[in-house]
Amino acid sequence: MKKIIVSLIFSIGCLWGSDPVVRADMDKVLYQRDSLYHHIHVSEADGYRYLSFNRARGNQSVVNILNPYELKFAYTQAAFVVPAFLDQKPARILIVGLGGGSIPRVLAKYYPDIPIDIVEIDPDVTDVAKRFFFFEPTKMMKVISMDGRRFLRSSRDRYDIIFLDAYDDQSIPFHLTTKEFFEIVKQRLRPTGVVAANVWGPRTDQFYLAELKTYQQVFPHVYVIDCVTTFSYIFIAHSHDKVMTKATLQKRIPAFQEWFQFNFALMPYADTFENMSAVRIDAKVLLDDFAPVEILRSRKALF
Repeated sequence: MKKIIVSLIFSIGCLWGSDPVVRADMDKVLYQRDSLYHHIHVSEADGYRYLSFNRARGNQSVVNILNPYELKFAYTQAAFVVPAFLDQKPARILIVGLGGGSIPRVLAKYYPDIPIDIVEIDPDVTDVAKRFFFFEPTKMMKVISMDGRRFLRSSRDRYDIIFLDAYDDQSIPFHLTTKEFFEIVKQRLRPTGVVAANVWGPRTDQFYLAELKTYQQVFPHVYVIDCVTTFSYIFIAHSHDKVMTKATLQKRIPAFQEWFQFNFALMPYADTFENMSAVRIDAKVLLDDFAPVEILRSRKALF
């Protein structure tokens, strides 16, 4: 029922940001600036601060002023199912796209001894995260001002988790959606590592299907976690031979729930697990010379 209601709002309000929450005009504006990459807008309402790159399309990040470790957006909650895809504690994590810093902040709280590299192309976004969203890099964090693809191409480090969460005001930058890009990502994973990405839906738009098809072309194992209350999904993929199953994931989640001590349940996200590795997708693979992301986002798939 929630998805039906959200679907109606979605059809009226165009495309949203990373989480479909559109703030009212009565919000208190704390900051506005045009950077080289974004129109950065920070507002505050009801004890929360919101980061937006396009207010008409929603918000990229949110923070609870009294409890910065709260994860309010569904996709940030669902992202914490990802560590359960590893057989061991991650030794190094990469996040492409900082936003307000919600995910790295919480990761650093529960994995304080693990190196976390964060790549954010816009230094103004990094400054805003520090100034308004309580983002304080720990001694184990490294924040790099660079395009995510350029960083991955030049880096020699390998990661257990690479989380892709880079968005502009409308969509994922096209050069971070292609087969060639994911080939680079694949090279930067450790043998048992996984890549996870926040991908906007709904499933009926052609971009969702094309992106899923593109993952299938690069990774032999591809899974999807539904963010349940929104049209966001977490794509998870890897190249190693050990296949994740829904039963295994559900068995592991209680231990992570106890470890993280979140005020929300992880199991509803794990319950949506789908193995998409062998599912036939009727869509074109996104390539460096063919990745019309915004056009595909506006088109519904034909079934």
